[in-house]
Amino acid sequence: MKELLNYGITNKCSDIHITERKISKVRIQGDIKNVTGKIIGVDTIDGFVEEYMPKVLNKYIELREHRVLKPVDAAFEYLGRRFRANIYMSSSGINLAIRILNDKFLTLDKLCLPESIANFTELGTGLVLVVGTTGSGKSTTLASIIDAINHKRCENIITIEHPIEYKYVEDLCRIEQCEVGTHVESFDEATIAAMRQDPDIVLVGELRDLSTIQNAVTLAETGHLVFGTLHAKSIPDTVDRIIDVFPAGQQEQIRFQVSSVLKGIVHQRLIKSNLGGMTPLVEMLMLDDVASAMIRQRQKSNALRDYLRGKSELGNVHIADNAAWHSKCGRIDIESIKNILLPDDYNIAKSILSERMIRGGF
Repeated sequence: MKELLNYGITNKCSDIHITERKISKVRIQGDIKNVTGKIIGVDTIDGFVEEYMPKVLNKYIELREHRVLKPVDAAFEYLGRRFRANIYMSSSGINLAIRILNDKFLTLDKLCLPESIANFTELGTGLVLVVGTTGSGKSTTLASIIDAINHKRCENIITIEHPIEYKYVEDLCRIEQCEVGTHVESFDEATIAAMRQDPDIVLVGELRDLSTIQNAVTLAETGHLVFGTLHAKSIPDTVDRIIDVFPAGQQEQIRFQVSSVLKGIVHQRLIKSNLGGMTPLVEMLMLDDVASAMIRQRQKSNALRDYLRGKSELGNVHIADNAAWHSKCGRIDIESIKNILLPDDYNIAKSILSERMIRGGF
């Protein structure tokens, strides 16, 4: 196990996949590859969990013995590095999906995020969502935003995570990190409790159910700045995902509440970079009164995206502009992500690059 972790660190892998009695695999720059000769037995996995993840040992034993068929989430440290693990059962037996976390916070510009994302570090109240699929870098982006705030403002910050992935070192802020399942029972209970803990800023690791979403909205309504993540495929889809969680009779009210407190949405996915590693392809919406009204009035998704691109001075970033920027910086080739972009977005990105080549600059 330790040899596999060393291999993952040395070869800059993002993930390590271990299945008992099978060849282990790693993900490097988005691709799955075999690690020759690395076959891990269940006894080795047992010993590793006991040594490095003792807090979840009982849950792991229950999973392993099939008394409770529920995956186990945990985080651990090895050689000064942080790792996130999900332990689950399959037809092959015990599996570990291990994510290798950055050993230090990267600044927002080092993450190759749009410059205007720093606007979120200036907000005083409201709700900011970072959305995307699993493994799209949502937690890393939020951690870098929180760390940036930590070095520029004096605030009381409470994070609610499952598990804790990045450990903050306090600078100007007071930061207390709560882990669901270890320090608090659930996201729901933790967000309720946060209302009585005098926070200025609350980070909710995942908005996964009705109660947690409602509590996050209430926190934002009562003068707090709330950051959260959500699984969504686009910016317009984000609002629909939130609304659809609620019963039909409550949806109109929550739509109005969300439109009132929502300050911004960042949608991202990771793509291979020509310079090595992965880079985030981003679309970002900073809400103004017009965008809020469009949400309340259930404007079609293409209308919101059209408005987003027409208001770049607000800090909005259209995915075509972001793709063109990455291409100009040498991180990607537009042709390599043609299948990722919508046809119209691909054509816009190509047009942007052509215009900039003629005029110069970017």
